[in-house]
Amino acid sequence: MKKYLQFLKYAFKEQRQYRTNFFASIGTMLFNDACFMIIFIIFLWYFTGTWLTLWNFLILIGVSCMAYGFTHWLLYNIWGLCDIIEKGKLDYYLSFPVKPLWFMAFTKLWVTDLWDIIFGLICLWIYAFVYSDSPAWIVLLKWLVIFIIATIAVIGIYIALWSISFWLQKWSKVADLFNSMFLSFSQYPPEIYKENKIIYILMCILLFPWVLLPYYMLIWSATIWQRVLLIWLAIAIFVAGILIFKRWLKRYSSGNLVHQM
Repeated sequence: MKKYLQFLKYAFKEQRQYRTNFFASIGTMLFNDACFMIIFIIFLWYFTGTWLTLWNFLILIGVSCMAYGFTHWLLYNIWGLCDIIEKGKLDYYLSFPVKPLWFMAFTKLWVTDLWDIIFGLICLWIYAFVYSDSPAWIVLLKWLVIFIIATIAVIGIYIALWSISFWLQKWSKVADLFNSMFLSFSQYPPEIYKENKIIYILMCILLFPWVLLPYYMLIWSATIWQRVLLIWLAIAIFVAGILIFKRWLKRYSSGNLVHQM
């Protein structure tokens, strides 16, 4: 833990070297997140006859921002795994006598994405204190536990999908498309997709363990079966991602190979 805090301290110093860009990035990130909420408020104001309320969006924004911010801030190399594999950058992490995946995951931070986490917390704080009938501390504690478990599933699916780059060069282009779909679909309540069965099924495949299931568990009282299902899916997806990475690592092509005539 002490070593990781040193990484975090170094990341802050490194990214604050150009203060204008650093604070501009933070402002842009917060403005981007706030625009989503403004769009949803306009949507609800215009379509006054819908069953949707602002708290539906607050829960989803909170969960998706936290998952995105956590994986991009604390585990930035997991997010950039495609690029690391395709450009032969994995050599550096393989040169140390430690497990490359863990070493890689905890040696690169991206501080500006921390503000996604802060914005997600603000959304959930508003929901807990303004819209929820339950005591705020219970809502926040319940959400925190669900979020930690769901984020484990997010990390696992990222590792598994990004590891396809061991097989397919330029897989990062498809990975970017997946990430865009993940962010786009996760911002809207799942009920609005139910009339289109194909989109609803696609959304369930993409988002069920890390967005949809936590969303339903936060709205209603979570049953024991939902808790067991979430924990089981998170562990299974996380372990599967690690095993896939280890197995496909054998196909890695070093960026430092020298071919002699």
